[in-house]
Amino acid sequence: MNVGAIFARWVPEQPEKPALIFEGKEISYRQLEELTNQMANGLVEFGLKKGDTVAIDLPSSPELVLSYLGTMKAGMIANVINVLLKADEISYIVKDAAAKVILTHADNVPTIRQIRGNLPALEQVLITGTGGPTDHPHVDEFLAFDPWLSKGSKGFKPVDCERGDVANLLYTSGTTGFPKGVMLTHLNVWDNAENFAKIHYQPKDRLMVAAPLFHCWGLINGVLAMLYAGGTVIIEQRFIIEKVLADIERYRPTLFQGVPTMYNYLCKSPDMKKRDVSSLRFVLSAAAPMPVELIRTLQEEYHIQYAEAYGLTEVSPVITTAPYTKTRPGSCGYAMGDTELRVVNEKGEEVPRGTPGELWCRGTAVMKGYLNKPEATREVIGPDGWFHTGDIVTMDPDGYVYIVDRTKDMINFGGFKVYPREVEEVLHTHPKIRDAAVVGVKDEVKSELVKAFIVVKEGEKVTEEEISRFCREKMASYKIPRVVEFVDQIPRSASGKTLRRILREKQVESNR
Repeated sequence: MNVGAIFARWVPEQPEKPALIFEGKEISYRQLEELTNQMANGLVEFGLKKGDTVAIDLPSSPELVLSYLGTMKAGMIANVINVLLKADEISYIVKDAAAKVILTHADNVPTIRQIRGNLPALEQVLITGTGGPTDHPHVDEFLAFDPWLSKGSKGFKPVDCERGDVANLLYTSGTTGFPKGVMLTHLNVWDNAENFAKIHYQPKDRLMVAAPLFHCWGLINGVLAMLYAGGTVIIEQRFIIEKVLADIERYRPTLFQGVPTMYNYLCKSPDMKKRDVSSLRFVLSAAAPMPVELIRTLQEEYHIQYAEAYGLTEVSPVITTAPYTKTRPGSCGYAMGDTELRVVNEKGEEVPRGTPGELWCRGTAVMKGYLNKPEATREVIGPDGWFHTGDIVTMDPDGYVYIVDRTKDMINFGGFKVYPREVEEVLHTHPKIRDAAVVGVKDEVKSELVKAFIVVKEGEKVTEEEISRFCREKMASYKIPRVVEFVDQIPRSASGKTLRRILREKQVESNR
C-alpha cells in the first residue's frame, strides 16, 4: 500500500484529463504521475530513506500537492506545515519531526535562515517561487525547487509500505501550548479519502478547494479524495471573494469545499448575485457547525445544496458526514466507513440518544498516536481503542450527530483552532503584563474571536495596539487577540487553574 499512488489507476485510463487546475494552468493525470515520480526520485538521490521526514511549508499550490504525493511515494513521511506560523512555531515543529528536508517558498527564506541553526536533522532546503526551471539555480545556499525537480527521472515504483507505516505528520495545537505531531498511517489517509470520495464525488466532478491545503480537510478530503475519484481539483491559493467568484464562472466547478466563514462571506457579498454560480451542485463544509440560516440562503437563493462533515486531525480527519441528499440541517452527518460512535457521560458510560455527552469513536480513522508523546496518546485513546474527541454532541435515533459544544476551551476563529494556553504563554512574555487569560467570544463572521483578559504590572501602561504588535511578531495571525480587556485580576481556582467559565460569563453579562 502507498497512499502517494492513490490516483495511479486513472493515469492509463485518462492520462490527459486535468487532475489539477491552478491560476489558469492545468496538470494532467499523466503529468501529475511524472512530477510526483520526479519528486520521489529527487528525495532518494538526496540519500533519504523510507521513514525519513520531509517538511512541506507551502501555500495551497500544485507544488504542495506534488511534493506531498511524491514524498509518500518514496515511503517517506510528509510533514505539512501551516504557512501562517511564525519562526519559533516552525522551528519547534521541524525539530520535533526531525525533518531532513524542508520545502518552502522564497518569501520564507529569511525565516529558514533564522531557524536553521536550531534544526540539527535538517540537511536540505528546497525553495519554490524562484522563477522558471532555468532561473535562479540556487537561492544563495538553498536549492531552487523547479530546476532540482526537472532533473529527476519520470519513472518511479512507489515504495511498498505497510498499512501501519506513518504517511503524514500533521501538527495540531494542544492545551499545553506545544503542538503535537499527529501520526497518520497510509491506511488512515487512504481509507479516509476513499470513503469520503465514495459518498460525495464522481469522476465527472470538478472540485474547487478553497480550504487551505495545509489543513487535512482540504488536503485529504479535498485533493486526495477527488484524485481517488478521478475528478479534477481546482486549487484556490487564498480565499479572496472576488477572485473565487470569478474562478467559479471561469472553471465551472460542480462542487466547492470550504468552511462556514467562507460561505458567510460569499452569501453576504453583493457580487454573489451578479455572478453565475449555477455550475455548483453542492458545497462541502467542516471545521465548525454551519448556521442553519446560511444553509437556507444557499439552497433558496442560489439553488446550491449543502453537505457537512465533522472530525479532527487525529481521526484522519473525517468520521461523520452524509450525502447532500441525506443531510439534516444542524447535523454533521453519521458515522463514515467502519467508524463506531459512542456518546458518553463523565464516567464513560453511554447516554441515551438525544442526551448531550462527549463523542468517542473507534475504527480505521483513528490515528496511530502523537509523535514522541505516548502519555498524551494514552490520554485520548483508551486501551480498547476508543478515541475521546472532547466534543459535546447529541445523536438522534438514526445516528445523525449534532455538535453541542466544542472542546471546552478551544477557540474556533473562522475554522482555525486556537488554544488559549498557547496565546497566554506568549502574552506572559510581555515585559509589562503580569497575568493574562484568553477565551473565545462569539462573532457572527468568524464564529469566535480571541479575547485576552490582561493584568498590567503595577506602574506600567500598555495599549491594545501594543499587545497586538507584540503578538504579531510571535504567532500566526489567527491566534492574535482581536479583543483585549484590562482587569485587576484573573479568576483562578485554589489549585491555580484559570476559571475561564467566569470570564466567559463576564463577557456574556457585558453583552447584555
